[in-house]
Amino acid sequence: MRSVVIIGAGNVAFHLTRALIQNTVNVRQVFNRTLSKAQELGEANHINYTDKISEVEKAELYIIAASDSAVEELSHYIPYDDTLVVHTSGSLGTEVLKGDYRKGVFYPFQTFTKRKTLRYEEVPFFVEAENKEDEDALFKLADKISNEVHRVNSEKRRKIHMSGVWASNFVNHMYYIAQSICKEADVPFDVLRPLIEETALKVQDLEPFEAQTGPAKRGDDLIIQKHLELLIDSRQQQLYQLLSDSIKRTYSHD
Repeated sequence: MRSVVIIGAGNVAFHLTRALIQNTVNVRQVFNRTLSKAQELGEANHINYTDKISEVEKAELYIIAASDSAVEELSHYIPYDDTLVVHTSGSLGTEVLKGDYRKGVFYPFQTFTKRKTLRYEEVPFFVEAENKEDEDALFKLADKISNEVHRVNSEKRRKIHMSGVWASNFVNHMYYIAQSICKEADVPFDVLRPLIEETALKVQDLEPFEAQTGPAKRGDDLIIQKHLELLIDSRQQQLYQLLSDSIKRTYSHD
């Protein structure tokens, strides 16, 4: 792609813009409905920025890097028909894009936070387009950034996205609950960091099924009950019980 315009200025847009520019892709402009956000991203990368539809530049590719709820509305903002427009969502299909232009998906499979540095070559990308020529172009673009690029349809991509929710979003919420329990015990969250690190490292070498440990895997109902009694929050009790039951069923404990 000889020219790209980024639509959006959030976490995904921040990292995607940087990744493209670092790999010599011509990102011509950032558009965002809030000028200050467009300015922040544009100035950080020394590229043009705007909050006005009338100033959106002509490009070969427009990447809508925004929340799922905003993609459809933003898709109306591209003023050109003879171009390719993609979004970066894991759960939306191409039908959410409402213009007469060609459509596709450019999905980076990672959790993004502006202040967290990433190795972009390690971020898997999943691409999709309505025709093979555009899909080949998106694959080539992603291949400039990443060492792992896949062509998948919308159904598979939705499942990939959901697997990420389990592996990242839910796991991080477990960290939050663990932190709250540490606070109750008046110990720092830092005591958990070696355990968290070792658990993450284990699944680099072992299947998750093999890496599982703990009272539920052992079928130790006495310890499970003691933990449930320690939990004050009823929702945490329910969550602990549901997860323990799921682990027990996985390892065939009655």
